[in-house]
Amino acid sequence: MSTFAAAMDNSGKEAEAMALLAEAERKVKNSQSFFSGLFGGSSKIEEACEIYARAANMFKMAKNWSAAGNAFCQAAQLHLQLQSKHDAATCFVDAGNAFKKADPQEAINCLMRAIEIYTDMGRFTIAAKHHISIAEIYETELVDIEKAIAHYEQSADYYKGEESNSSANKCLLKVAGYAAQLEQYQKAIDIYEQVGTNAMDSPLLKYSAKDYFFKAALCHFCIDMLNAKLAVQKYEELFPAFSDSRECKLMKKLLDAHEEQNVDSYTEAVKEYDAISRLDQWLTTMLLRIKKTIQGDEEDLR
Repeated sequence: MSTFAAAMDNSGKEAEAMALLAEAERKVKNSQSFFSGLFGGSSKIEEACEIYARAANMFKMAKNWSAAGNAFCQAAQLHLQLQSKHDAATCFVDAGNAFKKADPQEAINCLMRAIEIYTDMGRFTIAAKHHISIAEIYETELVDIEKAIAHYEQSADYYKGEESNSSANKCLLKVAGYAAQLEQYQKAIDIYEQVGTNAMDSPLLKYSAKDYFFKAALCHFCIDMLNAKLAVQKYEELFPAFSDSRECKLMKKLLDAHEEQNVDSYTEAVKEYDAISRLDQWLTTMLLRIKKTIQGDEEDLR
């Protein structure tokens, strides 16, 4: 289909959606009349809900995301009027998903309305899922890491309350990663140690425990070297498999290099590790911060 034909097609869908909106509004008006009040105005409101949802889907097809979001919101408000809480929440989520493509802040407002309804109904797992959606909007669209952290924490709280510990841990690890980037090291350490200790006791997660202790040790190192040294000893006693890991060996080399104030051996140890296990952005950031505390360091990590 040519761009022109697609545009014509979209404007046709938009015109259809506008006609549906007008029809829905008429139904709502009629439901408020004296006779409708006597003879089941609520059925007209139910019809209006359906028509608003159809209009919203037409707007989606025409890629008019704001209009789609608004139509879903109208449907949600009417569902609330009818005491259909679950349907209202579903419409607010649909509105949020539409607004994500046009107005991230409005998307958050709609998802928050849905969360209020779900928590009121005791549906905490669904509420947690939508808190993650909001956190992701703050991460990517609005770039407000503090707010992203708050929503991941809320989500983890709800998951814990519902005994969904692995989902809670996923959210907490996001919090820890961001907390460390914001230099809130103690907060990050507490989470990495907690998740690491839980993982250690699980046959399936045992392998990942070393990564969490490694990250906790790096956060300790960002506070000071003695902290890190004591932490490594503690993790080795707690989880003997940590001693044989490449992560633990790297930590010991870095601690030695730091003690000798030797930038070259620090860089060499990092390069050796990176040759086998690629460093991600987070590890690179932490390792660079620690490297800058060695005297006479002027060059880059790699």
